[in-house]
Amino acid sequence: MRETFTAVLFPFVMCMIVGLMSKVKSKEKKTFALIMILAGAWELVLALYLLSCDLRGIGIGVFEVPGVGGLGLHFLYTGFRGIFGVLTAFAWFVTALFSYEYMKNDTNVIRYDLYNLLTLGATMGIFYAADLFTLFFFFEMMSFTSFMWVAHRQTREALYAAGTYLGIAVAGGMAILMGVFIVYDRLGTLAFDAMYGRAAELMMSGEDITWLFVAAGCMFVGFGAKASAFPVHVWLPDSYTEAPAPATALLSAVLSKTGIFGILLITLDMLPMQGSWGAFILIVGVVTMVAGGIRGVMSGNLKITLAYSSMSQIGFILTGVGMQSLLAEYLMAADAAGVEGEAASAIIEVFGLAINGTCLHMLNHSLVKLVLFMAAGVVFMQVGSYDLNQVRGFGRRKPFLLITFVLAAAGVGGIPLLNGYVSKTLLHESIAGYRELLAQSGSSLALSATPVMMKAVEALFLFSGGLTIAYMTKLFVVLFVEKNSDKKVQEAYDAKREYASVLTKAAIGVCALPIPLVGLLPNLVAEPVAAYGLVRFGLSELLRHQQEHVHFFALKNLSGALVSILVGAVVYAVVVRFMMLRGLSAGYKGYRDIFPSWLNMEKYVYRAVLYTAVPFVLGIISRILDSIVDILVVILRKTVYSDRELPYELPEGNRVTHRIGVTMERVRLVYCAVMRKEYTPKNYAHKLAIKEIDVFENFRIIERSLSFGLFMFCVGLGLTMIYLLVVN
Repeated sequence: MRETFTAVLFPFVMCMIVGLMSKVKSKEKKTFALIMILAGAWELVLALYLLSCDLRGIGIGVFEVPGVGGLGLHFLYTGFRGIFGVLTAFAWFVTALFSYEYMKNDTNVIRYDLYNLLTLGATMGIFYAADLFTLFFFFEMMSFTSFMWVAHRQTREALYAAGTYLGIAVAGGMAILMGVFIVYDRLGTLAFDAMYGRAAELMMSGEDITWLFVAAGCMFVGFGAKASAFPVHVWLPDSYTEAPAPATALLSAVLSKTGIFGILLITLDMLPMQGSWGAFILIVGVVTMVAGGIRGVMSGNLKITLAYSSMSQIGFILTGVGMQSLLAEYLMAADAAGVEGEAASAIIEVFGLAINGTCLHMLNHSLVKLVLFMAAGVVFMQVGSYDLNQVRGFGRRKPFLLITFVLAAAGVGGIPLLNGYVSKTLLHESIAGYRELLAQSGSSLALSATPVMMKAVEALFLFSGGLTIAYMTKLFVVLFVEKNSDKKVQEAYDAKREYASVLTKAAIGVCALPIPLVGLLPNLVAEPVAAYGLVRFGLSELLRHQQEHVHFFALKNLSGALVSILVGAVVYAVVVRFMMLRGLSAGYKGYRDIFPSWLNMEKYVYRAVLYTAVPFVLGIISRILDSIVDILVVILRKTVYSDRELPYELPEGNRVTHRIGVTMERVRLVYCAVMRKEYTPKNYAHKLAIKEIDVFENFRIIERSLSFGLFMFCVGLGLTMIYLLVVN
């Protein structure tokens, strides 16, 4: 259906229009801000129209744009894609409302708007992609356009953060491309539906699929980097801090989900029912949620705390993805063992919990992070800082900011009656249910997980939920309970009644509204959305079974939230109130970052390796290879290509320098004879020969070097690529 392509193309068309308007005639910033709001609104209308067509049973097939890259671009609409298409358009619309006030004093608004539209189009292209090539095409575009968000302010800190972001994006993109090459070579297709069928056939036939794991591992690096999965999360804190607040909200709420989307496709279409891959994703997810939670608790900066909160919540989502893969493996093994009836239904029910929990937590996290980062932007507009000691007490006597912030903070913390509790309960119950299934089956099935392993995963899951409550409690107390240490500053904060415009409040309020709605009516709101979104990915047959409603407010499910609340209270008291506030230095007052600086992976691992160690080692290798080539050239000249003395060989220089030198010498001789001056030979032939050696010997050295050969190879390779693109 052409409408999917229209939803992708529209932002690029608007980008061209905005660019032409900025060149033809100077406009006020408000004009461009209104254009961005209208563009976001129309994109939302297009996404909702596609959703309504699917709900009405109007078929939306694959749409192809032939000729691009030789393979063409292919777009597909499914329930999951439709939900995140609507989410993307909605997020861009509300951040456009928020940007109307936030960006009004910025000097580079037009440039921000242009790259904002490009990123919107690329993101829609990712979610509607029908094959890996289309996904990679728009994923790389999104990485480079969103890079401009991070570098927007052009300060030294922003450029440093942008360099890290771009480096990780380029490395991740190359890794994805490597995986795409392997998949296309081995499976002969990049279409997701066809990939699933062919991969399943290979697995059923018992063929070696090691190469498929290699391809998945390569692509996980790129998608995991965008999702902020450990250990490729190092771009996160600086990039979130330096980007404008509307861009940061989009980075957390939407762009991180493009990475999760890629990982989901790898897990469910490339490696279906591979429990070992699911165990890997599960371990990465657990490490990510714990590491992000610990770093968030120890941070003394509002925005960095929210950044690591995003990392931790991505860990929860990855945990759900890993559980889907493990349960698919269990279901296949049980089917092979002849398990039927209630036992098979129990497996499918737990499987459904993992699927619905993953989808819902992706949506819930997006909603709460839109609220939290826009609220942080409101604070920054008034205070000019994200430091907890500077923003302390700002939220007092500001009921709207208090209500929306508490809803989002408590929602992401998994407090009952709010949206995060619903999705985290589903994920927790899938872990507990899988552990019970493993205990019942014993060692009769060959599986990739054990009851002990899942017990540890469940404990870390609840502990990470406690970390979330701890750092959100820290932010709430700082903003709304405590007073600023400077009384005059606190008086100024209390006097600020008009701290946000109507559009800003509307943007924050419309994002906060679904948080209690989903939490209060989970069976009416949450389950239908999840059921619509995740009956795809080759799992529709499994999920046709009627799933019983989860009793979210039963004591069994509430007990998990209670454990996390107790853990959060203990962590807050020990780490925040004792370690961060009291510290080790006598008389120190205020919050401070207590995370050890020597554990900074970005500075002491990635930059140390990529910017220092790797260039040093490669430089040594290059010098050795260059010297080897030079030695071989000398040996060949002394042996096989040894110089032979010719009867007409000049003693020095070449024919040109010799002729010119002799001619100049004769002219000088005639001049001296005519002028009756004493003639003294100047030996011009020798001087020109020396000059010829001085000028051309450097070029000869370069020509004989390995570096020149590599340079010419790159030039030839580039010309070949241009030729292939033109021909295809």
